[in-house]
Amino acid sequence: MKKIRLVTREEAWKRAGRIKREYEAIYGIEFELEAAFIPLTRVVPTQAALSEIKLLVVLQEIKHGYNAPIIVIPYGGRYYLIDGHHRAFALKKLGFDEIEAILIRPRGEFVPGVIKTTEKEGLKRLEDMKIVRD
Repeated sequence: MKKIRLVTREEAWKRAGRIKREYEAIYGIEFELEAAFIPLTRVVPTQAALSEIKLLVVLQEIKHGYNAPIIVIPYGGRYYLIDGHHRAFALKKLGFDEIEAILIRPRGEFVPGVIKTTEKEGLKRLEDMKIVRD
């Protein structure tokens, strides 16, 4: 069986910093990172499927205190999920209303490219993702 390694809090912040720099280079505007607790009902996934095995690991680790934040881009009153799909789905299934997130907030006009992905895949809420056996 493949070893599943979960991202730490520190790694999540480093990852968010890398994504911020990439977006600044791609879109030509500045972004800022912000920590916040956001409602899970306003999180939009940007991938269609989750690994069943990884989801089971994440669920178990959350019960033992695992709490790495997800990474999102806020747009139009929604939060488009860039990193942390398994964490967000697991917390929703466990009955949580909110999740800790790192927001990559643009400092100018910006339409995230992931919106096209979510529309193409028909993704509007966390429950729209499918769990696949691996």
